[in-house]
Amino acid sequence: MTEEFTVERRSDGDRQFLEVRGVLNADRVEQLAQEGFEAIRAGTIVEVRLGGVTSIDLTGALGLVALAREASDRDVTFMVEGYPAGLKLLLEEQGLWSELCGEDGDGSC
Repeated sequence: MTEEFTVERRSDGDRQFLEVRGVLNADRVEQLAQEGFEAIRAGTIVEVRLGGVTSIDLTGALGLVALAREASDRDVTFMVEGYPAGLKLLLEEQGLWSELCGEDGDGSC
């Protein structure tokens, strides 16, 4: 039995919110990417709420980095809230934590 994965997108003016729940892994990263790229195209601020993520693998973490890069390329503010502990470890091992959370390691997290 697999755990349900959801990405709920809503907006408040130019601010886009992505509420992510469940296991974020290679099987589900495409769903995150689709909603995330839509949010980046639609707003000037994208807030990704990860408090409901129960588990994340490297592919899921890299999906978040890809969204952060796309947002930066489009001058969209990208913020992450409530990330699971494993996310920081996965990205630090790859030298990518600052790409998700700013140069000081906690800028947008």
